[in-house]
Amino acid sequence: MDALAQKFDKAEEMIQRPSFRENKGLGNEVGYYIFDYDADRELYVRERIEYIKKKNESSNDDFKVVVFDLYEIIIDILNKKGYLEKCFEFEKTKGFDRVTKSIGNMLRITAADSLIVNHIKDNTPDKAVVFITGKQ
Repeated sequence: MDALAQKFDKAEEMIQRPSFRENKGLGNEVGYYIFDYDADRELYVRERIEYIKKKNESSNDDFKVVVFDLYEIIIDILNKKGYLEKCFEFEKTKGFDRVTKSIGNMLRITAADSLIVNHIKDNTPDKAVVFITGKQ
């Protein structure tokens, strides 16, 4: 078994523990874990996260696995605000760096009222284990 598969096995064991979901030992902080991997393993990671989610859906676990894809959230927000097509045009005239800066400002990425953070908060049920992913 390769190292990445072992990491996922360990992660699956961890999320089953109530102490993990209750953030025990973290001093009232929100627990988060960064799961790094080589970009060429992206397909495996997506499949494994989907497997974990489906396994949870068919179980009697007292928590729900929820997956958010940052790319999909951003595209959804841009569509809802009517900005997606405008971004394509803006990129043609002003360039990629300018459009990414404008999108970041619109999403309020570094602000307390970040649209991405609010989307995740608003769509996360109680007793959830959240996976946040992003396409490369």
